[in-house]
Amino acid sequence: MANTVKDLVCGMDVNPATSACKSDYQGKTYYFCSLGCKKAFDKEPEKYIRAHGPVHDTHR
Repeated sequence: MANTVKDLVCGMDVNPATSACKSDYQGKTYYFCSLGCKKAFDKEPEKYIRAHGPVHDTHR
């Protein structure tokens, strides 16, 4: 099974090796399923990064 990452815009699982688009932001590469998702991310990257920020370990 291929390694996948989440498209931060639509939530789809994306294979970085075959993804349609990618963007580099603050030293990290983000992968997207389509040009539309990439454009939305490029317009407001912080919006999508904050929405999918780090998970806190408060439920242990």
